[in-house]
Amino acid sequence: MKRLILFLVIFLSALFVQAQVREALSRTLPKGVTYYKYTGVAADTLGADLDTITFVILSNKNTPVAVAARIEVTVGESETEDYEYRLQGKIFENDTWTSLVDSSAQTGDVTLYTPNVSLNDTTGGAAISAFTNQFYRYFRVLLATDGTCTAADTLEVDYVIFKLYER
Repeated sequence: MKRLILFLVIFLSALFVQAQVREALSRTLPKGVTYYKYTGVAADTLGADLDTITFVILSNKNTPVAVAARIEVTVGESETEDYEYRLQGKIFENDTWTSLVDSSAQTGDVTLYTPNVSLNDTTGGAAISAFTNQFYRYFRVLLATDGTCTAADTLEVDYVIFKLYER
């Protein structure tokens, strides 16, 4: 009996911890669509009750793509909390996410871009591989706190905008 109670306590504790992640968007773009704008709702507010929000699109493209993601937010009363914004990609549905752009210590609107990659591109005078980061089909914007938010530390998502550039 004690083992059963202990198991239930552990299981419910794990379930509670996982409940602080919200997938706000999971969308497959129709053929020919390269722009998508998500408008935030009241539940899209990071803070003491919600640590992470994700926004996922499936590009549905047969060609390599680059992506830009614009995140527009409203910060709550306290501006002492820093937030983490990530742009991630993967090829297959069951792959793990690869970080394309990480932007930590954010407190406002930001645009994240995948590196502009082609055979002719250079960065700092060095050629970039033509195969870097351009064959992903799934893209995700992840917004997160550091887990130390107070009730006054909130970040309300106004818009998350995806723009795909076909190659």
